[in-house]
Amino acid sequence: MTRQELIDYINNFLSASCSLPYTLPEDEINRIIDVETKWLYREYRDTQEKRYYILDKKFYQTPQWKENRVINMPDCVQGIVQIRELTGGSRIFGLNDPDLRFDRLMASDLYLTPLSSDQVTYRTVQWSFWDLAKAYNLIDIRHSFNINTHQITILGRQPVESLWICTINKIPLEQFYDDPIVMEWMANKCLLSLARILGTFNYTLLGGITISFDSWKTMAEARIKELNDKIIGDSPADWFLSFS
Repeated sequence: MTRQELIDYINNFLSASCSLPYTLPEDEINRIIDVETKWLYREYRDTQEKRYYILDKKFYQTPQWKENRVINMPDCVQGIVQIRELTGGSRIFGLNDPDLRFDRLMASDLYLTPLSSDQVTYRTVQWSFWDLAKAYNLIDIRHSFNINTHQITILGRQPVESLWICTINKIPLEQFYDDPIVMEWMANKCLLSLARILGTFNYTLLGGITISFDSWKTMAEARIKELNDKIIGDSPADWFLSFS
């Protein structure tokens, strides 16, 4: 759905398919769409999707990085899920495997026995090696992201290799406008604005007919609340607090 098709849908909604002689100026509809689009992109989960970026390590030599360690992301980026440093394979006790973890290290003697009866000495050496090698397992990068500037600030250690960045991005506007919740949200926000404008002054139409603008306002507010509750309900927290 294009933006103009969304505007046409809103006009048909406000006028009840031309049954009522009322609608909003197109400038006001565009203003509401612009404002509500920003809010929905932040709060409505179905308007977001995961995307991946690779930052080449050559970027570390640029003046921008050396000055403040900031990465500028595209405007479509809404949040950062994870930033990791890309590392290559590592050779552990003769096993060429990039999966460098403690359990893999301790289980390595299932494939290569220590060939020694002194298990205590062997384990001591193995733990000492793990203490030195665990630095190579540090791949997560501590960072901070500002949704308004779309900038990532690296707060942790200085990365050496290229970075893998997992982000939350906006979906394209064509798919955004086509979402039924977005369509209803925009239409009821416009209905609320129309009730506010027409209800500013009291007047009577020909034949002594009056329009109940309060009912429009009540209906729009109720529907917006229902949609807001659904948006919140569809985005449960992915964390919990535990106290002991």
